[in-house]
Amino acid sequence: MLENNKMINRNSFSRSRGFSLIEVLVSVLIMAVGILGVAGMQVLSLQQNRNALLRDQALQAGNDILDRMRANPLSTYSPVLIDAIPASNVNCVDNSCDRNEMAEFDIAQWKCRLNPIDADGAVYAVCAGFNITTASMPGGKGSISKAGLLYEITVEWTRDQSGNTSTIILRAQTEDG
Repeated sequence: MLENNKMINRNSFSRSRGFSLIEVLVSVLIMAVGILGVAGMQVLSLQQNRNALLRDQALQAGNDILDRMRANPLSTYSPVLIDAIPASNVNCVDNSCDRNEMAEFDIAQWKCRLNPIDADGAVYAVCAGFNITTASMPGGKGSISKAGLLYEITVEWTRDQSGNTSTIILRAQTEDG
């Protein structure tokens, strides 16, 4: 009778042997595919968040210059070309300025905030004078044009490492021509 019990115990051990190596490898493969899918979605989500942040900064920059234009309505703020270098003869924070000097100062400060760095990687002298040494957006550029009572503000930036750009355009009507 004791021998029969030993045989029963041996048979029960051989039946509950666990998972095979193939089963474990298949389950690891399935988990790896799932994790890679989630990681890919995470990368896409980060790119979209970065694009949304840059678009928000571009809108803020456009609204900043529009606010400056509204505060100084008798001055001309256009035309400003997209590739124009920031230039101002006077710092209106440290010195008093007339309305035209203030417009020139506003434009220079706006251009410096978009991108104070030239093609060689050096900070423009005007921007250094304003203590602006970092760009608010990569490859930031801005232009201002006017047709009649309508101002058009364009802000452009580099959105990815391939050099693709994005642009926003704000339009605002002035009260006096």
